[in-house]
Amino acid sequence: MANIEMDCTSTLFGIESFISDHCGFAGVIKHDFKDFVVHEIDMHGNMVQLDETYKICAPGIDSVKERVECTLDEDHAVESKATSSKCPQNAFQNEDTCHDSAGFKKNKTSHSHQQLLSNSTLTHTTDKQSNQLGAENPNLDEKRTSETTETCKSTYLKRLREVLSDDIVEKIHAFAESEFDFNILRSKDAINDAQIPNGRKNTTFSVGVVSSKETRAEIHSAIKYVFPHLCTDTQKPSDGSDGLEIIIQTNATYWKLRRFIVADEIDNFMHFVGEKEHSKTFSLTCPEDKEVRTQLHRVIAKYYGSFLETKTFVTSDGSDQDRSHKIVVRFRQKYGGRGQKRKVTEEKTIFSGFILKKENLEMLDVINKLAATLRVHSSDFSYAGIKDKKAITTQLMCVKGVSTQRLNSHFSKTDVAGIQVGNIHPLQGPIQRGQLKGNHFDIIVRDVKLQKKGVGDIDETQMVVRVEEEVKKAAQNVKTNMFLNYFGQQRFGSISDIQGNAANIGLEILKGNYVQAVKYLLSPIEGKDDAVNKAKKFFQETQDAKTTLSMMPNYKSRECMLLKALHRHGLDHDGYTKALLSIPHSMRQLYVHSYCSLVWNRMATQRIKLYGSQLMEGDLVIPAGVDKAITRDQVQTVTQENISSRSFTIQDLVLPLPGNAIQYPSNKVGHLYQQSLKQDGLSQNSFRLNSLKLNIPGDYRKLFSCPTDMTYKIYQETSSSLVETTTQVEVPRTLLVSTTNNSSYQESSSKEDFTSKNKINLRLSFRLPTSSYATMCVREMMKQ
Repeated sequence: MANIEMDCTSTLFGIESFISDHCGFAGVIKHDFKDFVVHEIDMHGNMVQLDETYKICAPGIDSVKERVECTLDEDHAVESKATSSKCPQNAFQNEDTCHDSAGFKKNKTSHSHQQLLSNSTLTHTTDKQSNQLGAENPNLDEKRTSETTETCKSTYLKRLREVLSDDIVEKIHAFAESEFDFNILRSKDAINDAQIPNGRKNTTFSVGVVSSKETRAEIHSAIKYVFPHLCTDTQKPSDGSDGLEIIIQTNATYWKLRRFIVADEIDNFMHFVGEKEHSKTFSLTCPEDKEVRTQLHRVIAKYYGSFLETKTFVTSDGSDQDRSHKIVVRFRQKYGGRGQKRKVTEEKTIFSGFILKKENLEMLDVINKLAATLRVHSSDFSYAGIKDKKAITTQLMCVKGVSTQRLNSHFSKTDVAGIQVGNIHPLQGPIQRGQLKGNHFDIIVRDVKLQKKGVGDIDETQMVVRVEEEVKKAAQNVKTNMFLNYFGQQRFGSISDIQGNAANIGLEILKGNYVQAVKYLLSPIEGKDDAVNKAKKFFQETQDAKTTLSMMPNYKSRECMLLKALHRHGLDHDGYTKALLSIPHSMRQLYVHSYCSLVWNRMATQRIKLYGSQLMEGDLVIPAGVDKAITRDQVQTVTQENISSRSFTIQDLVLPLPGNAIQYPSNKVGHLYQQSLKQDGLSQNSFRLNSLKLNIPGDYRKLFSCPTDMTYKIYQETSSSLVETTTQVEVPRTLLVSTTNNSSYQESSSKEDFTSKNKINLRLSFRLPTSSYATMCVREMMKQ
């Protein structure tokens, strides 16, 4: 095997080896985005095209008749799927689980609860009454009356006495009072850190073992409402009896909020959070000190940010001396886009498919532009795979909760530069990642030059012939011997941004270094002085997220999301965690997958160096024809008997992408995997990150890939511009690939460049299976 010395950038990403013996040629790839055209291939093997001739018929995303109509009104939409749950007559139908008030999403709706409070006097305002959270001066009076609160408490206590004994209820009262200094608890003012009780805050009280799940749910709800400064949990009884033991303890979140919220409001606020009435808002009296208000915003965001949002308003009777502030709290809306809400006439979610054609744009930027146009979340979009930025790409897309009529209405009159949308159709469900057969590529390699000694002084016609001979040999080799299925450099981000490449960011995320991960994302690129890098340099020097956000161009979606989160949540570890959570889940995954791809590239190089292109005992294989969705269950370890009987071919060889549910080779390659992860400070448990909602099970990837339907043509241009293509001096030819097998390797000789006076260009056309990189196929042909 040829041990080719690569440039330092390729080596950095583990791309080092070749497997064919031809000399290769030099050339310029992606000089212009128009030189790299990609069409997705659907599950039926058809090339996706933005015209009426393409028929949407991919399995799993078949077109369906429109069953749901969506309309718009003036509301923002909600992130949380939780429904309302209020104080009950027979209110205790919540799921049995940990019932800290921060566990909002775990509770279910109680209809009888809702009926009781619908007959009570409430002064929480609805969104229509409050003229939305974005109003300049909302006249809100959202405090629950004391009569209503006492009525609810009486109802809960009555039910508690029914399901527990009076003696237990009195002991709960005693525990609630003994836990805290009630003079502090009922102080009308906010308290400071020194006043927060520390002596008994870690003590617990056992209600006892309760066998009925419904009864446990009743007890959880009652205690949470009557004693907001307490929370409940369940545990298995120590004596092994049936049921679960209910434990009462301090609600730490209550005391975090009590530093800012006075006694008259804190209990009502906790009730507001627990009731989950999404049409209501709640206002908090807050100090005039802006820094204290900022801290309160951040505390609420920290514990309830997944479903609550806050905003400060100034109230005044007209004079500056009577100005005061209120923080208005409301539930986040479901679909996104300020001032928008869709009303769905049926419960079933609708999905609309379309074909997206983009030019020289990153996928995240495109999705954010589409989301802004449709006023939905970026997470509502699904697609089979991410396509290159510096290219013209065409692929299938899907958006959740938007009708085909609405899509047609928006995109028939919306002109977004670099984006075309067409072939709109209804779908049964979202598009799954990897739900494609592959991609078709049309690539121009410009200024092709020979890299071989002894060319001598030959005329232009001979030079074109010699170039074509080398291209033909390269194409035959890559078809016969395949190519190493490396992840391309675009998987890792900008070549110029070595420190902040995606693999480094992914590694820091896996190690739990969220602060460093975000700093990498916001680090400037050395030697660049554009608006983006000026903003990044400013943040690096000042750590001023608000001013940096004003400097950052709007089209830098990722950076703007991060800076908004840092400004809102602060620059501590929690703030940086929230910053990572602010970017789409798929992007967080992408950074981690990028690191896994880097490990895979390095192991692929080591595998070739150790064993070449022969199957070895301990290798992992997935037999041909196995469904990609079940590959983890179908991976097999090669035995000596398999080798002797030729049960598998080299095309079945796979290497794992690291994860928490993956199998590694049982030969030297497996040891190298473990060694590499250990050196990076990782273990198999590192690939589950609950704080970022990431679970990376791992995957398997073919070591070799092979192009199909490959054609080429050589032509010559006389223009000095590489972008223009003019005089063609050769007739386009279809490549007839040799079927002979040539897997021998030899050392590469030193290379010299010989160029004709007029530039020679190469146009390549071929298909690759899913997840294979065209740049890696061309790299094997060019040997550069």
